[in-house]
Amino acid sequence: HRRPFQKMTNRKETPSKTGKAIRDRINAIIGINRHSNYDVARIIDKSERYVRVHRKGDLEWSLGDVERYGAATGYTPGEIMADAFTIKPAMNER
Repeated sequence: HRRPFQKMTNRKETPSKTGKAIRDRINAIIGINRHSNYDVARIIDKSERYVRVHRKGDLEWSLGDVERYGAATGYTPGEIMADAFTIKPAMNER
């Protein structure tokens, strides 16, 4: 029989349309700033594996991740999540 508290299903939730847009935008910001997954992990205080899984899009970035990485690269969460998104130059070029 099932152990209590065991997850009922194993299927992962597919990211929402918004989640995919945020992923694409964060990936663009990572690219223009030439950050490695390790750099991003250090900035948001998570593991490199965590960053890799989120960049691939298997899981959605949390608001806290968006806030921390945005702050380090000159974006507000609102800018990253807005309907219209404008990429900014790399931090070291501003």
